[in-house]
Amino acid sequence: MNVEISGQNMHVNEEMKSHVERQMEYALGQFETWISSVKVHLEDVNGPRHGVDKQCRVLVSIKSGRTIKVEDADVEMAIAVNRAADRLGQAVSREVDRRREKKG
Repeated sequence: MNVEISGQNMHVNEEMKSHVERQMEYALGQFETWISSVKVHLEDVNGPRHGVDKQCRVLVSIKSGRTIKVEDADVEMAIAVNRAADRLGQAVSREVDRRREKKG
């Protein structure tokens, strides 16, 4: 699965890229045939001031034309990514189930 990762106000190192790719693969791997693109945007909203400001925003384009957007924020970027991936997996699962029901 191709995951496009971008960052704003922060450097996205290889460790974070690997973490994001693993989480997205875990959450979305079973739906890969339904997905046309996955875009992950990581942002440090407050910069060096700290706080609950690490934001993970994910856009998943479903081949049917629908786009699913999930956002999460935390003090730790990895936690925001984990929660966003979990919620994303649930949202994509619901969408795929709806598509399957329409076909059946």
